[in-house]
Amino acid sequence: MWIKLERNELAKALSSLQDVVERRIINPKLSNILVIAKGENVEFRATNLQMGVKTEIAAQIEEEGTIAINGKKFYEISRSLSGDSVEVKTISPTHCEINDGKSPFKLVYSGPEGFPEFPQPKIELKDFPSQIMKEFIRKTLFSINQKDSRFIINGVLFKILRGKAIMVSTDGHRLSLVEKEIEYVGDEKEYILLKNVLSKLQRAEDEKISLGDDERNIFFQFNNKIINVSKVEGRFPNYQVVFPREINYEVIVNRENLQESLRRASIIIDEKQGGVRFIVGEGFMEVSAQNPDLGEFKERIEADYKGEGFRITFNPRYISEFLSVVDSDLIKMYFDEVGKAVVFEPVHDIVLYKYVVMPIRD
Repeated sequence: MWIKLERNELAKALSSLQDVVERRIINPKLSNILVIAKGENVEFRATNLQMGVKTEIAAQIEEEGTIAINGKKFYEISRSLSGDSVEVKTISPTHCEINDGKSPFKLVYSGPEGFPEFPQPKIELKDFPSQIMKEFIRKTLFSINQKDSRFIINGVLFKILRGKAIMVSTDGHRLSLVEKEIEYVGDEKEYILLKNVLSKLQRAEDEKISLGDDERNIFFQFNNKIINVSKVEGRFPNYQVVFPREINYEVIVNRENLQESLRRASIIIDEKQGGVRFIVGEGFMEVSAQNPDLGEFKERIEADYKGEGFRITFNPRYISEFLSVVDSDLIKMYFDEVGKAVVFEPVHDIVLYKYVVMPIRD
């Protein structure tokens, strides 16, 4: 093999594979990146058997070939070089030279034998807007379960239905649901996507993301990359049962006012010791917090509400995290009965967004 590449493009391509390259020595082959030089492009592949990534960049190929090289060290070398271009050339049956004309490295390589095969991608939806995907992830990522070991709630449920897409996450105390109409008339799809997959999708620079699946894998294509992910087995919790059957209480408040009031209230309390109380009456919402060791806080903000007054208490972090990913100036809060699940919803948004929180018992 003998190839010449732009150093920045090489470093960028290798960077996108680093979270897939295996760091442990369980299977040494998985710590390698497969480099395939053919035609006018060089393809780089990495896998940890649960996720695989392929990406390619243009290159001047003097001699075609395929080698497996330590992925972490190859990336570190590419970042350390100062030249504009890099040559990678096999100089013996066991060593290759990586050289920018100033600082040559010699690195051990091996052949492609034993490197896992990549499944042939099956793409069915070719025009899912990356902006919508990123918005879906931004509005659901924070309510993924962080502690439970069950994979099915350590990720999000992503559904593609005829005419719309849905993403849902929950940690058992709260739930985020995002929905958007799309042009799709194919077979309905339902995937569970873990956080490492969502992190990859958040980096999409292309305007569109293509996706599909086979019996064992889910495929995503963007930024000259193809990602294959092993399907997660199991059923996501029935999220539809948490929504109120009817709306008996509905309050509309200014997002920024509520966010600032919660921030001040959170100074007083310890999340493990108590919550922030909302007392709502006609035209107002009172936000208060108490801590026997420190003191108390109380503030009244305007609210659009008419009806019987009520009070309800929340973990302030749960509400603040929701408010931090909402762009609407106004927030709607509604539920059917005091003490049951409460739905928060932006009045205006580019997607339909519903956030359900269980209140704290006073």
